[in-house]
Amino acid sequence: MNEILKKFLFVSSIYLLAPTAGAFNLDEAIASGTQALSSATEVSGEAQQLLGQLENDLGVTETQAAGGTGALLQLAKSQLGADTMNTVKSKAPGLSGLLGADNSMGSSLLSNISSMDGVQSAFSALGMDSAMIQQFVPIVMGFLGDQGVGSALLGQLQGLWAPAS
Repeated sequence: MNEILKKFLFVSSIYLLAPTAGAFNLDEAIASGTQALSSATEVSGEAQQLLGQLENDLGVTETQAAGGTGALLQLAKSQLGADTMNTVKSKAPGLSGLLGADNSMGSSLLSNISSMDGVQSAFSALGMDSAMIQQFVPIVMGFLGDQGVGSALLGQLQGLWAPAS
C-alpha cells in the first residue's frame, strides 16, 4: 500500500507542477538577463562614442552594443591578463564600465567568458547572431586604435578575436 501511495503522490505532483514548468519562458529569462546587464553597465566618456558607433553602423541596441563589446573585452582580459586590460583601460577609461569593474552584477554576468564560445553565447543571449562578432571587431579595433592603444596590443586583440578556422 505504501508503494502505491508513493506512486500516486509522484504522479500527482507532476500534474501539479506541469503548469508551472510550462510557464517558464527562455525568451523572458534571456530578456531579464540582458535587462540586468543593461542596468548594471554604466558607460561614460569615450566608450559612449563606441557604443553609438556600433548602434549606428550595425543597427544594434545600446544593450547589445554594450554586452557585445563587454564580452569581447572580457575574453581579452581572461586570455591576455588583467595587466593588458589595464593598459587598454588607461587609454580609454570609459571601457571599465563595460567589463563590470564598477558593478558586481556586470562583472558576474561576463566573468565566465574565457573563449570565443563564451563570446558567441553572450551574443546569442543578447539576440545577435554569432556572425555579428566579426562586424563588431573592426569597429572596436578602430576605436581602440583611435584611443592610442599600441599596434602590438591591437595585433594581439585581432588574433584573439579572429574567427576560428
